[in-house]
Amino acid sequence: MKILGINQVPGIIGWMHDSAAAIVVDGKIIATAEEERFNRIRHARGTPRLAINYCLQEAGLKMADLDIIAIANNPYAPIKFLRINLHPINFIRDFVNIIIFRWYKKNLEKESGAKVMFVDHHLAHAASAFYCSGYNQANVLTIDGSGETESFAFFIGENNTLRRVWDIPLGTVFSKKKWNSIGGVYSRLTTFLGLGTHAEGKTMGLASYGTPVYDFSKILNVKKHNDFVIDRRNIEVIYKHLERKSDDLPFTQGQKDLAASLQKALEDSVVNLAREAYNHTKVKNFAFAGGVTLNCNANTRVLLEDFCDQLFIQPAANDGGLALGAALELAARSGDKPNRKLTHAYYGPGFSNEYIAKVLKNTKLQYEYHEDIESVVADLLRAGYIVGWFQGRMEIGPRALGNRSILADPTFEGINDKINKDVKHREVWRPFAPSVAEEDASLYFEGVDKTGESPFMLHTFYVREEFQDTFPAITHVDRSSRIQTVNEQQNKRYHTLLKKMKERCGHAMVLNTSFNDKGEPIVCTPQDAIRCYSSTGIDALAIGNYLLKKG
Repeated sequence: MKILGINQVPGIIGWMHDSAAAIVVDGKIIATAEEERFNRIRHARGTPRLAINYCLQEAGLKMADLDIIAIANNPYAPIKFLRINLHPINFIRDFVNIIIFRWYKKNLEKESGAKVMFVDHHLAHAASAFYCSGYNQANVLTIDGSGETESFAFFIGENNTLRRVWDIPLGTVFSKKKWNSIGGVYSRLTTFLGLGTHAEGKTMGLASYGTPVYDFSKILNVKKHNDFVIDRRNIEVIYKHLERKSDDLPFTQGQKDLAASLQKALEDSVVNLAREAYNHTKVKNFAFAGGVTLNCNANTRVLLEDFCDQLFIQPAANDGGLALGAALELAARSGDKPNRKLTHAYYGPGFSNEYIAKVLKNTKLQYEYHEDIESVVADLLRAGYIVGWFQGRMEIGPRALGNRSILADPTFEGINDKINKDVKHREVWRPFAPSVAEEDASLYFEGVDKTGESPFMLHTFYVREEFQDTFPAITHVDRSSRIQTVNEQQNKRYHTLLKKMKERCGHAMVLNTSFNDKGEPIVCTPQDAIRCYSSTGIDALAIGNYLLKKG
């Protein structure tokens, strides 16, 4: 079966964001990407036309060739789950959603001749995790701000099927618990602290500077799926005196402690939900998805629990992965057996040396060709250069994984501050992550032994005491580090670069941050990379086998 997955519809419908598309053929992932990478608008909304065109082109297909189009949203979910909200505004919104989605479905069917089907938001999240895990059986937890009617759901994944067991409803007029959104609490405190929208990662980083001294029992305290307190309104009620009203103001210790208290409340809640799932199934394999599961610290708390043997989170765990999940779910229903372990994240556009050369010739920039680009870049990194690294197919998800990355030598003290100030133009306290050769990861980081890998930068481990002074640029204030492990099968060129670094300094590791400036998506094309390189403090750009260098 040839299946196109889509997250989004025309216009701005309620909470939908991170528009994306994916192509799955006979159960195999061919391509997937977010619209933001093409239209350069972060968290893009609306129909992902550019992402759809890319996916079709990568698969060698036209719309008329498709068998199924999977939309990662079900406008009928409030009816399906008997959660019709009779508040006039919400009722009208849900009714309008049905009309728009029906219209969109009819037009897609007319355009393509394919069967168009809706997939529940949290089911699409669950499918994106389970069918990429390679597990025969797993507890699948999806946690985010909101789906159609819930913010959390627990599924049992077995062979090529997913079965919903229970969830946490958002709440309706028939419930006294309004807006039971786990992700909503985290997002609300993020804006309360003046960190912005879609900036939850900043809160996680800030939490490391504080101590969890504040009581969140009336804000976020989930003991079980049917025994919880989730009320973001109480942030303002209880801790109004700690609000940061301008992003120009420095953080007080109280605000740092508030972030730390939120982080602990989230971690405790996620661990409790995972333990409840384990007690139900006695299965020790877990798969996570949803925006909240980008929280590396919470993920690792679960991973290190006795009831968990393995935990898989796919790299586009946020809503950008919904299109992929919807396509995989319908592939499974069609009998295609899509359950394969996702070993890499490189499903976006790639560009040949020939294409890159044509682009470079149209610029006034000087450049050189190097057959052994990995050795040249390793030398530059050891000399203290900040290098843009643009190679192969673009990775999926919000974190650069070695194909659209900005790199530096993590042994250079202060180079992280320089990148924050001169390249990323962001807060100087923001931490950076390392990429490390998989075979060496446990030498430097505690806890990696349990999993052996962390290929998608979705776990936090701690730098071993004897190496904290060795890697100042990637060791956070609490000695934590959100690592990416790399092996040769996943990314041969990137792994080769790490080995070249080891030859020069004894450590197969680089500082790795996303190739973008503040406020823009990760670069997608060579043109994007050249523009970012030219307008920021990046010292050199390795783009395919070509090298550009300033000065």
